[in-house]
Amino acid sequence: MNTLRVATYNIHKGVKGLGPRSRLEIHNLGHAVEQFDADIVCLQEVRHVHRRHEKRFDRWPDLPQAEYLAPEGYATVYRTNAFTRHGEHGNAMLTRWPVLSHQHEDMSDHRFEQRGLLHSEIGRAHV
Repeated sequence: MNTLRVATYNIHKGVKGLGPRSRLEIHNLGHAVEQFDADIVCLQEVRHVHRRHEKRFDRWPDLPQAEYLAPEGYATVYRTNAFTRHGEHGNAMLTRWPVLSHQHEDMSDHRFEQRGLLHSEIGRAHV
């Protein structure tokens, strides 16, 4: 029997807390994603870029968060749901298999809470 392991995780933009008491959590999240040992990892609230956090946190990754969190050998797909004054964030998928196609659908019902659906087609690698 073949098993498909799928995990989903809202990473809350890689930061815990608000304002001056907030702290960078993206490095801990990277360890968590590796521990999932999942074939497909679906992530929500993923930062592609955030200029203010890049300046505030010394250890802010140089890569976009989806690429930073992907274990070695995983393919990544990211699409933006929301643009803000300092950057953007959206949904991402990390997968052990090649991504054949992907698309994004805006699911927002008003401009104050932007939502999106990431649809991806993957192909299973031959072993």
